[in-house]
Amino acid sequence: MALNINEQARKEANLRLLQRTTDPSISNILDSATHVVLYKFAQASQSWEKSNVEGGLFLAVKPSGYIMVIVNRSSPDNYSIQLSANFQLQHQDPYLIFRQLEQGETVIRGIWFPNANERVTVNNSLNQVLERLRSAPPTPVPTPTPVNTPATKIQQPPSNAAAGLDQGAALTALLTPLSLNGTNGIGGTATPTRPQHATTHTTPQQQQQPPMGQTQQQQQPVLDKKSLQLALLSLVQDDRFLDLLHAQYLKVAHARANRGNNGN
Repeated sequence: MALNINEQARKEANLRLLQRTTDPSISNILDSATHVVLYKFAQASQSWEKSNVEGGLFLAVKPSGYIMVIVNRSSPDNYSIQLSANFQLQHQDPYLIFRQLEQGETVIRGIWFPNANERVTVNNSLNQVLERLRSAPPTPVPTPTPVNTPATKIQQPPSNAAAGLDQGAALTALLTPLSLNGTNGIGGTATPTRPQHATTHTTPQQQQQPPMGQTQQQQQPVLDKKSLQLALLSLVQDDRFLDLLHAQYLKVAHARANRGNNGN
């Protein structure tokens, strides 16, 4: 029982080590070896050359798949390989040999295990992972399907001129002087003054109707919510508008304070 607890504690410690030094998304360790040394096969001399990588080996799981990591004791940089269905592995005592593409060149590397039992165990675990990867169905790549639809008229966004008029209407509405004793006072209903050059967008049916007489109750220009939202977003990014709004706010605040003092 104590042995199982010690093994579980060691596995959890190694998992935290991998998450801290290699990849925080690693979620589990499938197998491990206490100590290995990484070699590279030199084509010119047809011999194995020791690299500067040695330490504990781990076969781990992460969201993107499986990864083999050697926690390097010779330098701060660990050696890691993302396993795929094309990974080529060969077990040849005392090495696990694999091919890897590095900088456009195929490199043959061997992992030397001083413990033969660990080498056999890791080899079996690697082959199980590779079989799982090779048997998994390939992820389909969606391709866009052309759809023949009748041509429809696409509504064009408002022109810059129309947007400018909308912004002008919003600016006029927001900068209308606030009266303290009229209907525009604080707590009352603020009525924006109508811009002199504002125009309204009419449909062909509306254009065919006879114009109404010039009266004091002439219809105000239409400002929909979307146009108002765009105008406000543009205005709050303008320092001049904020200065004007702040000055108007101070003016109203001072007037209210003076009225309160006079009332007392």
